[in-house]
Amino acid sequence: MTDKRYSLSRTERSRGERHEGIDATEVDRFVRDREPETTKTFRLPESLSRRLRIHAAQTGQTEKEILTRIIADYLDNAQ
Repeated sequence: MTDKRYSLSRTERSRGERHEGIDATEVDRFVRDREPETTKTFRLPESLSRRLRIHAAQTGQTEKEILTRIIADYLDNAQ
């Protein structure tokens, strides 16, 4: 076994310090306007899951964003 010791620490910030360019009112509005989410679990064929993952990576989207848009479009156009 090794005798190495590790420590994790973070740089302390003063209480009044803020990140440049971040407006607290914008953050508050974003959090307030967000719709609550629920979790859905379902199974996909492996090949379809792989295609979705590849498409998400190629287009810079998340799988969640793609699926949410597809489901919403489908329901909006359902008869």
